Amino acid sequence: MPSLPLSTTLPRRSAMGLVELMIALAISAVLLTATAIALNAATNAYAINQEQSVLLQQARVALHRIVTYIRTAKNHAPEDPTLAASFAAGNIVTGDSLAMFDDDSNQIIFRYDPAANHLYAIINGQQHVLCHGVLACSFRMEPMRSPTSIKTGGAYDLLRRASITLTIHTVGNTALSAETTGTQTLTLSAAVAPRRNAW
Repeated sequence: MPSLPLSTTLPRRSAMGLVELMIALAISAVLLTATAIALNAATNAYAINQEQSVLLQQARVALHRIVTYIRTAKNHAPEDPTLAASFAAGNIVTGDSLAMFDDDSNQIIFRYDPAANHLYAIINGQQHVLCHGVLACSFRMEPMRSPTSIKTGGAYDLLRRASITLTIHTVGNTALSAETTGTQTLTLSAAVAPRRNAW
């Protein structure tokens, strides 16, 4: 009977060494970091889009209300007496407020308050906040003369066209608390001519 060797060599097993393990961990860390960065960028983009959408909606509503009142009202003039005198002399003026009357003789004033960052609508002495977070608001008014004023050689007494520029930014009243970056600014402008003055 043949004799058996005292020691037998076992087949060599292939296993992951320390170097391979470190390389695998490094690759996994890079992939997870890239995924986290992409997810963070997508979240920020969503927040920015949401915030800009809210700002755009509020600015559009405010401008629409102003434009509607100017288009349908009468006796437009700057609220500031100095600008009103310049307007009556035929000069194009730019100010932070505009006064007018509706068909029921209710006085309507749109006034920007830079200290409070508010745009107000004042109707018959009652003040309402039309827009929050206003960084700038200007009313550019181009005068014209009515037929009566032309015949009598009077002052410029009508508004030919008004241009409104409104810049708002994110504040507590203009943002969704859970979905905001707090750094967005938006500027919109509109031009309008009073209907009765254009007829």
